[in-house]
Amino acid sequence: VFYAIGVLYMFLALAIACDEFFVPALEEMSGPRRMNLSMDVAGATLMAAGGSAPELFTSLFGTFQETSVGFGTIVGSAVFNVLF
Repeated sequence: VFYAIGVLYMFLALAIACDEFFVPALEEMSGPRRMNLSMDVAGATLMAAGGSAPELFTSLFGTFQETSVGFGTIVGSAVFNVLF
């Protein structure tokens, strides 16, 4: 019961943080003074970049340190993209 309440609380906190901070930042970056993008294009492009950035940096660091993390990240990404 406490676990479910905690999960719901974290989803609520994430929604509030996105509404208060992420959306205004997205509007500022894609506005006429910066990139001059429509909100649909900006949302799709910047959300895709933001969602893929951690994976990109993980694979870069893993590749340059010559560990198996880089290869695993690339293969895992390909499987995830094909399935979903």
